[in-house]
Amino acid sequence: MKAWYYSKDQQEQRIILILAIIIGLSLFYLLIWSPISEAFQQKNNQVNTKRELLTWMQKTGQEISSLKPRTKQKKRNIGSLLSTVDRTIKASGLSQTMKRLEPQRNDSVQIWFEKTSFDTLIKWLGKVNSEYTIMIQSINIDRLEQPGIVNARLILKKG
Repeated sequence: MKAWYYSKDQQEQRIILILAIIIGLSLFYLLIWSPISEAFQQKNNQVNTKRELLTWMQKTGQEISSLKPRTKQKKRNIGSLLSTVDRTIKASGLSQTMKRLEPQRNDSVQIWFEKTSFDTLIKWLGKVNSEYTIMIQSINIDRLEQPGIVNARLILKKG
């Protein structure tokens, strides 16, 4: 390669040297500088987007926190868990499918339902949770052949 370069006259050598420098700089820019610069810019944009999202989340979180006291529902005093559960089951229309209701230790009750409506059961659970702070400790639901009908076993406790 050296021999070929030195075989050229001085003007051609300068042109070849200038072209080699231009090609070298172009390769450096295309293969090294440009990808690093683009990656840096992309990460910078991601950081800015995440900062904007964080600012929005903090602002929205403060708004939600300020709204909580005004929208908080007053929970009913449930007294006896067993009587409250029994009363709400009857009010919801689930009493025909309730097969067993028995108290457990640690202020909880166990309930068995057979061939009951899944939708009605879930609505009742939502109501006792939101109005009386009765929590589901465990639940086992078995789907039956008829759509929307299930067998269920639950353990509920005071929240």
